Amino acid sequence: MELRFYFTIIRRGWWLILISILVAVNASLVYSYYITTPMYEAVARFIVSPNIENIEGRDLVNSIEALDKRSIISTYAEVLNSRQIIEDTFALLGGDAETYQAYTTSVTVLPDANILRFSVRGPDPEVAAMLANSIGQNAIDFIRRLYVVYDIDFLDKAVPPTEPYQPRPLQNATLALLFGAVVGVGLAIFREQLASTVDQLRQRKMFDPESHAYTRLYFERQVREEFARQPEAVFTLGLIHLNGLQEIFDSLPQ
Repeated sequence: MELRFYFTIIRRGWWLILISILVAVNASLVYSYYITTPMYEAVARFIVSPNIENIEGRDLVNSIEALDKRSIISTYAEVLNSRQIIEDTFALLGGDAETYQAYTTSVTVLPDANILRFSVRGPDPEVAAMLANSIGQNAIDFIRRLYVVYDIDFLDKAVPPTEPYQPRPLQNATLALLFGAVVGVGLAIFREQLASTVDQLRQRKMFDPESHAYTRLYFERQVREEFARQPEAVFTLGLIHLNGLQEIFDSLPQ
């Protein structure tokens, strides 16, 4: 019964649901294509390994075991994403410093691997790739001056991405469609509840609570509306006056 009731509400308010979906989807597409700035992510990957030129034999085995403890990898990750390395790279590249403020960096240590994933996000794919490679090379040079036991080098250099990671118009439109449908159903239910409340108020004003007869205000309004619809027609009105009805009202069938 409950499901049938809600299906009836949805069928009556289908136009509200459709309008809500269209508004939400169109707003999402306008935002994706005309308002927000596309952002690109360039990714470079680095590998950390023992420097076989400086260690040998038992020391090599110990170095590999120490590398499994992840402390070396975490240290290199912090160096790669440090403010000093990034700002030094900006200074080496020259140009307007404000140009690079729109770009953000992040580094991730891949689980169960001696691999670092370094990403640069920003509005220009070419600049993002250039920054990822330049910052990475600067970090490699810095680390090699301090650490000789463990080496770090590029595994994959960053290339300019062809597609932005945001916005994603199709994904945003799908979410907007679902959101619009939910809002539309809510509006349809609210409209039905409001109409039901208005009908109840109208019923209260239509009938006298004691006699259940039409109220004078409602009766006069109905008569005026009928005269307005058919001004040339002739109407007959009959009135019945009942004396003593109040005394026997309680004994009448309800």
